[in-house]
Amino acid sequence: MSARILVIEDDAAIRTMLERGLRLVGHEPTLAENLAAGRRLWGETFDVVLLDVMLPDGNGLELLAERRAAGDATPTVLLTAREETQLRERAAQVGATAFLSKPFAYRELLECVGRLAPR
Repeated sequence: MSARILVIEDDAAIRTMLERGLRLVGHEPTLAENLAAGRRLWGETFDVVLLDVMLPDGNGLELLAERRAAGDATPTVLLTAREETQLRERAAQVGATAFLSKPFAYRELLECVGRLAPR
């Protein structure tokens, strides 16, 4: 089944790979290259959000905390090159649904999206 997926990722190569790969398997990705664009777009309805933690204009965890405080329960997968235990704990505290460390296997990402997207 096709899912609407918001991708908030500043790395153009990763963003392009995600867009192409998600479209290839039938999903509908919407792309944001920074926190400000992600914040604007997240007002729309999405089935899943893929959210980079370290963005040039802020921290993805802050955006997730804002959305959760506003009552948004959209499944959210955090993408980050950092793997510290404290970051994972903070991600869980603000309501992250899943956490993938970069570099991640594309199959792992698709399996995660598949578990979270509506059927």
